[in-house]
Amino acid sequence: MAPNEFDALCRFAFGFLEEQKVRFLVVGGLAVVVIGEPRLTADADAIVFLSTPQAEALIAKAAEAGFDVREDIERERLATTGTMRFRRGWFQLDLITASLPFEDAAYDRASVHRVFGMSLPFPSPEDMILFKLLAGRDKDILDATGIVRRHRDTIDVAYLEKTLLPICEAAEDITPWTRLKRILADGGSRPGSSS
Repeated sequence: MAPNEFDALCRFAFGFLEEQKVRFLVVGGLAVVVIGEPRLTADADAIVFLSTPQAEALIAKAAEAGFDVREDIERERLATTGTMRFRRGWFQLDLITASLPFEDAAYDRASVHRVFGMSLPFPSPEDMILFKLLAGRDKDILDATGIVRRHRDTIDVAYLEKTLLPICEAAEDITPWTRLKRILADGGSRPGSSS
């Protein structure tokens, strides 16, 4: 994978979302590189704030724009998982439709970073940690720990706790809370520190 090919995908993919006037937030490995610690990534990920009909329309527009899209498969993926995957060459744009109230707050708290010659919205370190804790895969926990390590003196622990606790209570699952305590300890954040 040549870095300039990935850059080209990201410019194309995020340019497409901007042209379609889609409100989005860059997440995934690319956001980890910008907010946390460097790592390799081969796809671009974003949370999109779209209704189901708007997301279905975006699938058709993606095919028209030049993404390799099987519309029937993507409509099924959208219906079952709330996600869409648009391929272009070796790379893909993975889109997750927003479904939690805190995602709107994350969008409002986002900051703009200049990457690929574009100004793109990225979550705050705290919101990126929350996304990673909720995903919960091993690599997500490593990413979250790296974000804590990079921002250890400014992490708003109170915000993390007050945002995560209602999610855990609604899901009747304390696992993300346990993950939070672990990554704060492993990343070296001081308890009670806030930004």
